[in-house]
Amino acid sequence: MPDSLLVFLVLAVVASLAAAALVTWPLLRSGGAPVMAVIVALAVPCGGLFLYLAGSNYNWQPATTTSAPPSSDGMAPDLADALASLEQRLAQQPDDLGGWLLLGNTYLQLQRPADAQNAFARARQLVPDDVQAKLGIAEAMTLQNRDALAGEAGELVEQVLLVEPDSPRALWYGGLAALARGDNQSVKQRWERLLELDPPDAVRRVVSEQLANLGFAAPPASSASAPAATGQGTAIEVRVSVLDALREQMAPNAVLFLVARDGAGAGGPPVAAVREQAGGLPRVLRISDANAMLAGRNLSQLSSIRLIARVSNGGDALAQPGDVFGEALWAPGGGAVNIVMDQVVQP
Repeated sequence: MPDSLLVFLVLAVVASLAAAALVTWPLLRSGGAPVMAVIVALAVPCGGLFLYLAGSNYNWQPATTTSAPPSSDGMAPDLADALASLEQRLAQQPDDLGGWLLLGNTYLQLQRPADAQNAFARARQLVPDDVQAKLGIAEAMTLQNRDALAGEAGELVEQVLLVEPDSPRALWYGGLAALARGDNQSVKQRWERLLELDPPDAVRRVVSEQLANLGFAAPPASSASAPAATGQGTAIEVRVSVLDALREQMAPNAVLFLVARDGAGAGGPPVAAVREQAGGLPRVLRISDANAMLAGRNLSQLSSIRLIARVSNGGDALAQPGDVFGEALWAPGGGAVNIVMDQVVQP
């Protein structure tokens, strides 16, 4: 597994788990919606992972001619193989701190908190003061027993905040830990600081509602993060069509992906993505900040945007040889975009 993929997986898993925690905690606290809390906890990380895969045009591995079946435990083959590979590597290289941190976060993503706690504990054995290991253990303990924040898990979060007082993830769990011990002033201080760091609108709403429940008014969003008057920040209307000579290469059940990337050429995952059925081309799609794939990163922050429309006959999230695609460049203030898919992904 390439180092760049390891680094990205760590960031993506942490972001999705934090989003799940932000959404599900109010449901759990209410006592009346445990089933919904579980559903949301499963849906948010999996949804984030799907959106990344759906939008990514990076070919992580050589193309294959047939689709591999799911593994016996229900995981996608790529994820199951990656996890097995990581576990095998750590068995041979038990002193790999980054590997144990990645394994712990992967277990959290797969709803295996006990295994995650063990992996983070191995990381902490290597570096006792590693903040990611401490925070990972606290998160894994909390997922197994939400009352853990009143004990050891909460103590670990406090240790992390002493070192990284502006860590959004630590501020969130630090607020929950303070809430568990009845320290509402610390909850206010930590969650207000979290809001000052300009989290996504969905996170801001949840935190603001929880502060309101405690009798505190949330600070206003900064002008830098406030959405435009449209209510959804940057929004781009894209008319997608296909070259007549390539139309025959599209299967009846083909899937259309519209992806937005940084037009300046910065790497990393797509900034936003839309997935639709490809039937009825030409058609008009709309992509906006509401389709952002990672917290804290949206179209409104970019000086130019590269838009890619791609049709996948097999519905594959990753670009495959034979996929038809086209692209265009958009700058703020520009109008609607016209993309003609006139190219083919080569082997």
